[in-house]
Amino acid sequence: MVLVALAVGASGLTCLGGTGGSGYPKTAAWVRRTINTGAHAGPSVVAVADFDGDSMLDVAVGYPGAAPVVAAVFIFFQDTTESFTAVELASSADLEGVAALAIADLNNDGSLDIVAACNGRLVFLNSPAAPRTEAWTQSTIAESSGTGLGQWTDVAIGAIDAANGPDIVACNSEAPGRVSWFASPSASIANGAGWTRTDVDMAMRSGASSVALADFNADGRQDVVSTATGESADRIAWYANPTDPVNDAWTKHAIGNLTSATRMVVADINADGRSDVVGLNGPGRQIGWYQRPTDATTAWTGYLLTMYTTATPVDVKAADVDGDGQIDIVVATNSGGTLRWFVPFPGMTQTAQWLENNLIDVAETIGRIALGDIDGDGRPDVIAPLLGATTAADSVVWLENPE
Repeated sequence: MVLVALAVGASGLTCLGGTGGSGYPKTAAWVRRTINTGAHAGPSVVAVADFDGDSMLDVAVGYPGAAPVVAAVFIFFQDTTESFTAVELASSADLEGVAALAIADLNNDGSLDIVAACNGRLVFLNSPAAPRTEAWTQSTIAESSGTGLGQWTDVAIGAIDAANGPDIVACNSEAPGRVSWFASPSASIANGAGWTRTDVDMAMRSGASSVALADFNADGRQDVVSTATGESADRIAWYANPTDPVNDAWTKHAIGNLTSATRMVVADINADGRSDVVGLNGPGRQIGWYQRPTDATTAWTGYLLTMYTTATPVDVKAADVDGDGQIDIVVATNSGGTLRWFVPFPGMTQTAQWLENNLIDVAETIGRIALGDIDGDGRPDVIAPLLGATTAADSVVWLENPE
């Protein structure tokens, strides 16, 4: 399935379909506020959660490491919207290449833990009872390291087998590429032992880039969605969770074949009660979305949400930015560094490209972003890791939503 073809404009950041209306595009400034600049160097990925139970969102940050800097994961605990306390959870070669962070209470102790997708392993960071002041323990998830396992590029957490605790789903870009899930053990969770890997697909996921979970066939089980840049067909696909996810085959279903599909997000884009999929094509500078049909095993229709003319999209997120009940799309780009949000104006057809709204331009390189209500005003803010021209210019920031 290819995207519905649309004309591309010769000027401007994007070619937008439709003429818009009162108040569009939005131009109100998103105020940039610093979370941290000096705790560590080279931030690449962020995730948000209330780790210490004070009803304020904290920010977890992965630093993939580049000699002589050692890879690390930090949490910046929010004291106020202007002040965050840096706590190093772990710093070691095992965290090298950290590309994604997933958050959940894996051992049912009431504290949120972190799983980091790294080069050659999935690292489990187990939270103590007092996550600000007590030491976190680090271990490798069993069967996530070893021969033939290179860079884990993304990770998600959810119930796959409905046994024990939450399970881990991850994708690995090492040839031939794979999507795998790790069953939560009944014991020895905290030290990473006891997890068992089942490969959902280890033959047709070349360049596996991202994973997500959604119940696409309404059978009460979480299915797995993935992208794979190196495939010639079905670069975006979903796998139906079988009755016995360990021993039964996971049936692969095509979603779309967006060229160079990497980052993606699952959300109900057209408000029809069904989860759709948004993906990005970096080299082609495209953001596309695929409409989920009533029967998700049948053909999905793809639409071009927007196409950049000068910048390269590197991450995409979905949220109702302006509180109108409609999902909007937030896109981070590099070359140059921008953050934009896109909205389908009322009355636009599905084949029209979405309206671009200003968020911010930056001088730095943007990593994997997150959305979260940092200031507690009911609106999603944007959290971004930024790489400066020098390590001294690296930072983690949040952008305050003015809508």
